[in-house]
Amino acid sequence: MTEGYKKLPTPSLGKIEDQLSQFLQPVKPDLNFVNTLKSKLVQMPSIVVESTKKGSKFLLWLVGIFAGIIAIWLLGRPKKGNSQQ
Repeated sequence: MTEGYKKLPTPSLGKIEDQLSQFLQPVKPDLNFVNTLKSKLVQMPSIVVESTKKGSKFLLWLVGIFAGIIAIWLLGRPKKGNSQQ
């Protein structure tokens, strides 16, 4: 399978560059954008970690306890199909 691959001619790098320069137009980026991007890449970013509010932790605990009580109640009640009356 590699014999067919070896027979293919490989174009030179200069020829590829010439073809690309014919197809592609040079880009002139906005200097303001370039300068802003450069400053963002060079400067150390400021990282701010927000602390959670105590009320949200309390609410999460309440929801967990309520879900546990509901689960215990649903698992503990007798099933209608198995009741002997």
